[in-house]
Amino acid sequence: MLPPPDPVLVRPTGPATLDSASLIAFDAIGTIVGRATLSRMYGARGELQLELARTGTVALALIDAVERAARDRGLVNLELNASKTADRLVAALRRARPTRDEQRGTDLRVTWTPTP
Repeated sequence: MLPPPDPVLVRPTGPATLDSASLIAFDAIGTIVGRATLSRMYGARGELQLELARTGTVALALIDAVERAARDRGLVNLELNASKTADRLVAALRRARPTRDEQRGTDLRVTWTPTP
């Protein structure tokens, strides 16, 4: 049996605007373990960028927080550039959300609708 994952706390950082949000994930002792940025692309579509997140637990905590920020901004579709994101984080997203793949030029984009 695996031990439960360490708790992850996600907080906004920097100025939040209608078109963007930045979030930081902290572990139980306050160390930064991940970052996420949400940027409006066009219309109701936003792009998520993940940094530093080394585990699926951290990535999913950030994704949950980004989805809340996306809903607050009226975004109904999110995407992640899988070509520039660690495979383990993309796999965690695919396990947790119903996703679609979209090829744009040389980039593979994973898209999904934020959960309610």
